[in-house]
Amino acid sequence: MNDYPLPPEIHPPPEKTIQIISTSIVEPAASPPNTTNHHDIEIQFTPFDIQFLPLQYAQRGLLFRNPSPQKPNSPSTIPRLKTTLSRALSIFPPFAGRLAAVQYDDDGTASFSLNCNGAGALVVHAVANGLSAADILHSDDPTSPGVLHSLFSMNGAYGCEGVSKPLLVVQFTQLADGFFMGFTFSHAAADGSSFWHFLSTWSEISRNSELILENPVPVIGTWFLDGIEPPIRFPFSFDETVQKPPISLPLPPLLQRIFHFSKDKIAQLKARANSEQTDIGSAKPISSFQSMLAHIWRAVIRNSHGLDPDEEVHCKLLVDFRHRLRPKLPEAYFGNVVLFATATASAGDLAAKGIGFAALKLNETVERQTDGEGRRWVKEWMEKPEVRKLGAMARNSLIVADSPRFEVYGNDFGWGKPVAVRAAGNYSDGKVTVLRGKEEGSVDVQICLVDATMKGIGNDSEFMEFVG
Repeated sequence: MNDYPLPPEIHPPPEKTIQIISTSIVEPAASPPNTTNHHDIEIQFTPFDIQFLPLQYAQRGLLFRNPSPQKPNSPSTIPRLKTTLSRALSIFPPFAGRLAAVQYDDDGTASFSLNCNGAGALVVHAVANGLSAADILHSDDPTSPGVLHSLFSMNGAYGCEGVSKPLLVVQFTQLADGFFMGFTFSHAAADGSSFWHFLSTWSEISRNSELILENPVPVIGTWFLDGIEPPIRFPFSFDETVQKPPISLPLPPLLQRIFHFSKDKIAQLKARANSEQTDIGSAKPISSFQSMLAHIWRAVIRNSHGLDPDEEVHCKLLVDFRHRLRPKLPEAYFGNVVLFATATASAGDLAAKGIGFAALKLNETVERQTDGEGRRWVKEWMEKPEVRKLGAMARNSLIVADSPRFEVYGNDFGWGKPVAVRAAGNYSDGKVTVLRGKEEGSVDVQICLVDATMKGIGNDSEFMEFVG
């Protein structure tokens, strides 16, 4: 396993080391009866997929406590996980495939596709010396740097490197009183909706012996808007981008922290945002998510140093277009159908005009994400195709990933539901990961910020009033 070197500030402490017990490739089982065999098919990349080629693999993880001294760390656990993963990969063959890149020397362009060739996913079995579930639950504490990062494999890999690396890596790490399952997957292969659909199916297979699944079968294949013929060629250097990390940016000192918003606190934020809408003569209904995100956006900008009041600041959030396109795509469509939607305001207005103003900006941004907007984005991208660099996306911006609508706590592999969900990787100033909380209606927000801003929002009474 060749992980990329970590910045010094996120190496795990020496007293909490990770010992790799084994690594193995798990290939997909034969297709289940009465299902379509998608093995050996080639999925041509769309602009929705291509945008994630220069970004790092996504990382999500689930923490479990030992339900008994025997079950989770028994000798049969890893073989069983491999067997059930093999069955899940037969239903989701893209995660067992590899990317294919074609370089066109005549104009310096390239095209990408995903081959469902059954090359397999990587499974890593590890033991964490001196690490407990409590360490993971408090992994956002600056006194525990690198603890979370060490529970994932293939750190630092970029989407375009899936030509030679697995598109899915699972690290199963035994803890003193539980275990952690860290999932590293190529965002060029699947968005969050597809990943959590896969994980829900795998956990269902693992806890049940029946072949009949409640989860819907994924819809797999190449989907393109009318008038676009694959393969799509775009400016891309295989030698410079695939064979070495495409982005080499110095990382500023970053802190990561999880802020918990209870159902009641979110309801209070929603009531305040909608009340302020009435005060300014707007009748637009503001959602709970928009209210909470507006509260976070304002706090980060309020505590960011060096911003001119007239400077534009942004909140970029990934929006699922499956139900926004016409005709709609099936909810179970596997791949990427998400775009960044950007809300913009001046730093001064955002800080001074209240949560209602910020929430309205987010509301209007989401409302604009229609079939026409998606088609306009694709048309403009096709006229001037580009693969955007990570650094350009993060300036004066919050970048919001995931969604509280994803069912994360239902992933019971046969020894109980997880007690926590965590995200890692893609560390950048302003990265916000929104995850469903353990209590009904609650939300956990994992935020990555430079040291001064993080300390600022932690001491900001207006912000912290609604946390917890």
